[in-house]
Amino acid sequence: MCEGILLRIFLAFLYLYANVAGTLWLDPPRVVVRHGDSVSVNCSTNVTNLLLDWEKPQGDSKKIDDQKVTWTVEHLTEWGTKPFCYMTDTDFIQHKIEFNVIIYKTPDRVSITTVGHSGPVNESKQYKLQCDIQNVAPVEFLTVSWFKGDTLLDKKTFNDSIETPVNRSTTLQISPSRADDGAQYRCEAELDLGPDGPQPPPRVTSEPLTITVYYGPNISCLKHVTVKAGEIFTPNCSAVGNPPPEMTWYKEGERVDFPQQMDRSNAGQYTLTVISNSTVNHKMDVEVLYPPVSILELHNTSVDFGYEEVLKCFSDARPRPQYRWKYEHEPNVRIVDTDGVSLLFILYASGINTGTYTCTAYNDLGETSQSVSVDVKKSHNRVSIETVGHTGPMIEGRKYVLRCNIRYVTPVHRVDVSWYKGNERVKSASFNDNGPIHSDKTWSHNLTVSHNRKDNGTQYRCEAEVLTTPRGPSIFIGRSELNITVHYKPVINVTKLPSVVPVFRGYPETLVCEAEGYPPPTIIWSYKPNTKVEQGHLTIVEATNENVGEYSCTASNSVETTVRTVMVTMKEDYLPLIAGFVALVVVIISVIFVVIYSIYYKNTKMGRYSVEGAKPNAQNGNVAQNGKDNSIPMKKLSQNSLCV
Repeated sequence: MCEGILLRIFLAFLYLYANVAGTLWLDPPRVVVRHGDSVSVNCSTNVTNLLLDWEKPQGDSKKIDDQKVTWTVEHLTEWGTKPFCYMTDTDFIQHKIEFNVIIYKTPDRVSITTVGHSGPVNESKQYKLQCDIQNVAPVEFLTVSWFKGDTLLDKKTFNDSIETPVNRSTTLQISPSRADDGAQYRCEAELDLGPDGPQPPPRVTSEPLTITVYYGPNISCLKHVTVKAGEIFTPNCSAVGNPPPEMTWYKEGERVDFPQQMDRSNAGQYTLTVISNSTVNHKMDVEVLYPPVSILELHNTSVDFGYEEVLKCFSDARPRPQYRWKYEHEPNVRIVDTDGVSLLFILYASGINTGTYTCTAYNDLGETSQSVSVDVKKSHNRVSIETVGHTGPMIEGRKYVLRCNIRYVTPVHRVDVSWYKGNERVKSASFNDNGPIHSDKTWSHNLTVSHNRKDNGTQYRCEAEVLTTPRGPSIFIGRSELNITVHYKPVINVTKLPSVVPVFRGYPETLVCEAEGYPPPTIIWSYKPNTKVEQGHLTIVEATNENVGEYSCTASNSVETTVRTVMVTMKEDYLPLIAGFVALVVVIISVIFVVIYSIYYKNTKMGRYSVEGAKPNAQNGNVAQNGKDNSIPMKKLSQNSLCV
């Protein structure tokens, strides 16, 4: 019986092998052929003594041997043909393999037209070009490419599964510009049949379509020109357009003809109107150059002692004039030229500024001058703050002296100085002075300060006023600010880092060292084995006897160094031992209780009793007495009685 089963299994494996080994293959497995061309393909198998042949719509099959048969067609014209090679085994089971053959045909004609339009096209308008492809197959391999000159513009593919020749069209939207005048558009149909197809893929190109673009004028003209007064001027402007443009000049709505002799009145904006396919206007500013004519806004003046005066010199000219001043040069005089005007500033005027001031306006075409007198009657000076004997940031808790220096030109009656911390006035003082006239003098006033960390960034300000006479007026002569930076030593957060830290054996522990200080302090740990430091935190990875003991956290900045010492102590974890001991005690007590109870029960509740001679009460002895206890006298038997 076992031998029969083994035989069947063997035959089954043999049949499976025969079916697997009995394969078919084609050479070539795929072919791409032009419609009407010849084709030949071999069908082979590795099994013998079987029926092997082709099922084909046209052509002949020729058996080469028992394992190969060839299908040949001289002129393949059957569209959509799907021949296949088949094999019939001894059990009349048929196996087949289909031959993938692609028949193609290039287009008879490819042409390009403009849809709904003929003749020239207008710039920036939308037009549609159409490419017609006639009698091409198979269309699923067709790609239509659009070109302007040699530049690829677009590609179109088709998803049709039709295998017979068809006509197809595709369109291209264009918006021509003037640069496209004379451009040639063409479309190209290509059959990309893959690596088995002809290489390069067959292409058919349309005749080029040349377009003529009508466009408005392209004006070449400056927006700004300069000419000298008296010159003969003609604008150097041109225009290009299709059709050829016509040009006309206007100024303030009136037609202007060139050339013409220019003067100051001819300056202004001109408009060039160009008419072609459209009308375009171009504006041109004409600047006429001429020398300075006269000095304006410069007059004789008088100024009080200690006040400021400004002399203004302005002249109309093209190009804008430059200016130079002639006067007795003093350190409190400065000149600023801005926006075609020259300004001479007399700062904190004094008697030395009394005199004649001459302004000259000039350009490349000429110059003009004007002189004025200045009479000075009264002064005004500068205020500054310095830190005595110190520069840079201040240290918390130390004392510093701020000094306010007031420079002024005497005589003055009194100098008032005020100190401010932020917006709060913290100190003020006054100085009386009777110094010599027109002498420079400096008054100083000190302020002693001491800061804490909350004062970092605080601003101190010193302001000064002078009274030139006992009755005034009071003249504000300036202020100076000083922003201070306070550096302070690091302070370690002892709440997060206690002096003693107990740890359990085998457990991790993190020591947090945080310090406040300015500049921000640098944290450094002294550490032991099996520890790591990250961002100022020291982590004991696993508490052992080797890494308990003393640790030091050092916080340092430019002010001072602060050290915090921590003692890490080992604390044994007795919780598991205590829990085990408690459980053991509970078990022992339970056992003792059970033993005692058993002994008690045996001695008091169990044994044999005698009811001999017992006389119950008068009630029926066989009936329960409503739950009442009618005891019967019993006598417990001794061990010897039990044995009897």
